[in-house]
Amino acid sequence: MAHVLRGAWRSPPAADDLDAGDLLEASPLLLRSGSAGLAWWRARSAGVPPPVLTPLHDAVGIHALHGAILEAKIPAAFDRLRARGVEALLGKGWAVARLYPRPGLRPYGDIDLYVRPEQEPMARTALDPPGEDPLPVDLHCGLGELDDRRFEDVLARSRRGRLGDADVRVFGPEDHLRLLALHLLRHGAWRAVWLCDLALILEALPPDFDWACFMSGDGARTDAAVCALRLAHELLGASLAGVPAAIRERRLPRWLVPAILRQWGDARFEPHGTRTPMAVELRRPRGLLRALRVRWPNAVEATVGRRARFNGLPRLPFQIGECLARTLRFACSPSGLPAPPER
Repeated sequence: MAHVLRGAWRSPPAADDLDAGDLLEASPLLLRSGSAGLAWWRARSAGVPPPVLTPLHDAVGIHALHGAILEAKIPAAFDRLRARGVEALLGKGWAVARLYPRPGLRPYGDIDLYVRPEQEPMARTALDPPGEDPLPVDLHCGLGELDDRRFEDVLARSRRGRLGDADVRVFGPEDHLRLLALHLLRHGAWRAVWLCDLALILEALPPDFDWACFMSGDGARTDAAVCALRLAHELLGASLAGVPAAIRERRLPRWLVPAILRQWGDARFEPHGTRTPMAVELRRPRGLLRALRVRWPNAVEATVGRRARFNGLPRLPFQIGECLARTLRFACSPSGLPAPPER
């Protein structure tokens, strides 16, 4: 996948070193991880036979249709929130998909909106009022991975733009790049398209991009975000022209790239949101070992979860610690105890 997606966000992407064998081998993983559109975009000029390209091209059409449906709902989400006095920030999803050369290359599944923590109850009521259809919004209470920054500061750096008849507010470029980098790592970098997002943005930064702002905040998170940008360069060939020396010269720990490549190649992986709830798994012990395996945190996920540094230390202790912490959280949650068996 890393080879197929190298430079795939560019317009036009170079494809001299791509052939049908590469695509045939990677296609199942590309389709599964939401990267099929970018693979098609790069391979269409490489002389690959149409039968190999067809499933990838079909994915582009599906992603474009789904994206258009979601995009049409964004103005309504902002209108409902502003009617209640809530000003939200739009990130990820549409906010990054719109930067790609054409629709359908970068799929997204919902509308990510961020609101002040004290306004979350009001925002949820606005987005899902009685008698009206709920909107496909993933509502974030606070700034998520950017919660080491003040909401008011991030809001002041945000950008307003027109979408249809509505004004929408998106993260400023410095905050958005940091958000995308940290989100990638928090989820174990399992989707290659998230790394393509970083590569795309790195190569299209505005002239006034404030690197000091990007690097400000919690030191461990800053170093993690720097590692994510380095990964975009080392795995996908993203250009680091104009990037500060602190990023260009950051050496990645030896375990990091292999860990991500293993994750991308794991055909049995089940991402968050698609897994059977653990409370259900506990009622059918035969599948318990498989359920535990798919929940085992990879090295990247465990590093972020334990708030550790991306250094050369072995990752197994962090993975064990993260697994134990998750088990404890599950056991202490209201849904952690399995229901009694039916009689």
